[in-house]
Amino acid sequence: MRVLASVLGALALTMSVEAQEHHVAHSTQVVGADVAAFVAAARLGSERYRDRSVAIAAGFRRLGRDFPSMGEHWAHPGKVIAGRFDVADPAMLTYASIDGKPVLLGVVYAIPLEPGQRPPPLPGGMNAWHEHNGTVDEESFLPEHSGDHSVTHGGTRLAILHVWTSLPNPGGDFAAENWSLPFARLNLEPPASVPEPAARALSLLSGSADFYSNLLESELPSRAKTEWRNALRVATQNAYKIVATGRRSDTLSQQQLDALETTWDTFRVSLSKQSPDLARRLGNAGTSPR
Repeated sequence: MRVLASVLGALALTMSVEAQEHHVAHSTQVVGADVAAFVAAARLGSERYRDRSVAIAAGFRRLGRDFPSMGEHWAHPGKVIAGRFDVADPAMLTYASIDGKPVLLGVVYAIPLEPGQRPPPLPGGMNAWHEHNGTVDEESFLPEHSGDHSVTHGGTRLAILHVWTSLPNPGGDFAAENWSLPFARLNLEPPASVPEPAARALSLLSGSADFYSNLLESELPSRAKTEWRNALRVATQNAYKIVATGRRSDTLSQQQLDALETTWDTFRVSLSKQSPDLARRLGNAGTSPR
């Protein structure tokens, strides 16, 4: 399924008045909740889905690609259509392959919103939510996931909330992107504050090289193929050398992190010659996760 908002959002148009009222009722129950209690409830509600085969049997299906900082999204269309917000009953789940096995990373609440409607309030604040209005690819490469719901959008939107129940996120429990994921995929301990460029470079070693290759193939002109392919290959090779050199533990030194960051920034500079906008969307030099 390529489309996120346009498919699930279209299905959501069938939502009943009763479902909308149920949505509002659940909103009021979340306002006073403590963040830790909220995350604990989300973790408990998703515990049965640690085995992905259970999620598949329950009706969850994969949406889109395996994203470097989010993993795979598995959605249950029926739960989205219902328009309910129940902390213990998420509409989506995120998984990533670690040591060759699918590992549950967290949950995603997906709620269709009518024009002018706001998502439920949360202990983390209203801005913990972001909205999707396009394809999975388009939405996942925004420079940031905005939580601004002050603008009235036309048509049905899909409000999205990530909660990292299994993989700690240095950016916060509700941050959409988790840049400790590239470390987890390689069984590395992430630093307390993960530099995004370093994490992106590291992700090239755990399957994301193909992800970026597909992205560049679709967004850059054909005349630039040789240049960006060479740049991506060099970045991947450099990342491998940096991680492999002198590694004696499950942690990377600050020197290695700095070298990975430089590797990604160099790659972005080469992309900026062809598409400054794309280079910008692939992370700001020296920044931490949003």
